[in-house]
Amino acid sequence: MKAENAGATERALVEQYLAAVGREASALPAQRRQELVADLAEHIEVALSERPGEARDILGELGDPRTIAATALQEAGSAGPGPAGPVPVAEAGAPEPAGGPGTGRRRSPDWVVVGLPVVAMLLGTLVGALGLVLRIIGVVVLCRSRHWDWNQKWVGVTVTAFLPTVIALGYNFGVSADDVPAYVPWLLTGLMLVVVAVGAGWLWKVRTVREPV
Repeated sequence: MKAENAGATERALVEQYLAAVGREASALPAQRRQELVADLAEHIEVALSERPGEARDILGELGDPRTIAATALQEAGSAGPGPAGPVPVAEAGAPEPAGGPGTGRRRSPDWVVVGLPVVAMLLGTLVGALGLVLRIIGVVVLCRSRHWDWNQKWVGVTVTAFLPTVIALGYNFGVSADDVPAYVPWLLTGLMLVVVAVGAGWLWKVRTVREPV
């Protein structure tokens, strides 16, 4: 019962905080204001999953809603209510945890996130190391993107990066090249390309379209 009460209290704190940000950012265009609140909500959700029971500390690290709103208004080039000389969130409190709202942080467009695994697969057939580097970059930009939720990101990483890597490692280290026909490597390459293309197509289909921040 205590745990349930604590959870309800945390949810209430988060809802009040997000509502305050929305009020303070009322001078922003409606869509931009919704994106700001959604980014904050996602950030808080991730932080709470890593630090349960610390909602007050997490919200304190994010900073005062008025300061966050004033920073967003400055970046949008709007004149809105707020304290004189607002301090950016990064300077007002503790460092923002990974995956935070990043009100001033640009993120990769959705087509870049979706295209990277396919490019990594194609280039990897020519230069294996380059394909591996691009695959790792693809995982990073997918995990940082705002166009998918965390469940969709896990599926995307599994299909576009993990499965092809497992297939490649299984062939390279589990099978002797002398024991398989010459067409098998090409068959596996084609299979990996299909898997990656299907995963990329699925990511494109389920993405949430957002305007660049």
